[in-house]
Amino acid sequence: MKAKIKPGYEQERIILKDVVPLDTPFTLFISPSQLCNFKCNFCTHSLSKETKKDKGLVEINQSFEVFKKIAEQSKVFPQKYKRILLTGLGEPLVNKRIVDMVQMLTDYNITEKIEIFTNASLLTPKLSDELINAGLSQLRISIQGTDAHQYKKNCGVNIDFDNLVENIHYFYEKSRNKCSIYIKIIEEELIDDADKQKFFNIFETISDTIFVENLVRAQPAMGDYDNKIEQTRTFYGETAKHRDVCPYLFYSLQTDSEGNCFPCPPLSLPLSFSLGNINEQPLTEIWNGKKHKELMISHLKKDGSKNELCKRCTNYLCFTPDEDNLDLAAEAILKRIKK
Repeated sequence: MKAKIKPGYEQERIILKDVVPLDTPFTLFISPSQLCNFKCNFCTHSLSKETKKDKGLVEINQSFEVFKKIAEQSKVFPQKYKRILLTGLGEPLVNKRIVDMVQMLTDYNITEKIEIFTNASLLTPKLSDELINAGLSQLRISIQGTDAHQYKKNCGVNIDFDNLVENIHYFYEKSRNKCSIYIKIIEEELIDDADKQKFFNIFETISDTIFVENLVRAQPAMGDYDNKIEQTRTFYGETAKHRDVCPYLFYSLQTDSEGNCFPCPPLSLPLSFSLGNINEQPLTEIWNGKKHKELMISHLKKDGSKNELCKRCTNYLCFTPDEDNLDLAAEAILKRIKK
């Protein structure tokens, strides 16, 4: 059965302006690892160790102690998260406790969906069985080429491409009716239209959803990729629309491997933009805290009082669905928040 060709986001979206401010984030991002076995051309991990350090990237695995604190603190929120996405500036499967992490989220019953974003190079039949049995909802796989040669060129690694495909096939067969697979590739990693068709030919029968995504400025540390990004299209090739009010900080929370919490999902943000650390302050207090509230208000005012980092940021252009547009309702939302 062929996969559906469609963007990898929830298309039946809640109208955000009608429900914010939220008592519980819709999405929690957790970074099991800030280590990666790839050095993809478009990723911060392609930079030198010195540059990564200067950018503030701490290359560590998340300790299970920190993960457990995040999970336990999440129990206090009034609602379940709509999803927890295990991802970040690193490869989640590098962390040897990844199955235990998924199992804990399942046992704690704090989220409607549990997802992992991976390059799948470390996926094995044994790990596939364990992740599926632990309660994983979706495996999101980023493909970097259609053969081993392209992987070497795009990521600087030697892989057994046939084995990669075989392991993904195994996961697909074992996960039927339990866990879905979304497979994507960045358009710039494909050579031409024939190569794009090759991508679909290889993966569309071993995934539930498949898509060719657009290269966007999702990692501030990488700039605009030598002027390759026009910022006119989103991740999913849709028209990118201007927003005065960034919607991310109203519905998502990003935690890094050390437990620092950020108000939005852009990767490689400076530590100064953190709202707090779960080792010093519980997640609910961070979400409902003064720093987060002031940041939301600064966006809603549209009077130039935004954080300096926000003023320079264009990351919201990566994803601009109409349902997330808060601009026209900013005044009404501001009144609700101030109450």
